[in-house]
Amino acid sequence: MSEDVPPRLDELQKVSSSVRFVSAEPLLEGLGIVDFTGIHWVIVGGESGPKARPMKHEWVLNLKDQCDAQAVAFFFKQWGGCGADGKKRAKKHNGRLLNGRTWDAVPVQKMGLCKEI
Repeated sequence: MSEDVPPRLDELQKVSSSVRFVSAEPLLEGLGIVDFTGIHWVIVGGESGPKARPMKHEWVLNLKDQCDAQAVAFFFKQWGGCGADGKKRAKKHNGRLLNGRTWDAVPVQKMGLCKEI
C-alpha cells in the first residue's frame, strides 16, 4: 500500500463536512486494511485510456467488504481499460459489474444511512 494513503485519509477524516468521500480511482494496488471512520462514501474505479493498467478483482472486493463492515456507502464506477479478466478493451465493453451486479450506494446525509440507487 502507498505510504501516502493513511496520512491523507487521516487529514480527510478531520475535515468538517456533511459528506466525506474517498475516490480510489484509478485503483492501482491493494490498499490493505483501511479505517474508514468518519468517511461516508468510497468510489472505486479502474484506469482508462490506451495505457490503462489492470485493477485486480480482489483489490475491489477488499474495499467493498470493508465498506460493508464499516457502514460506508460503496460505489463501483468502472473496470476501466482492463476488464475483470485482465484483458484490454474499451472501458464501455468492460462495464461496471462486480460479482454480477452494479454497486451504486450513495450516502444519505440526514439519516447517515446508505441508499442503493
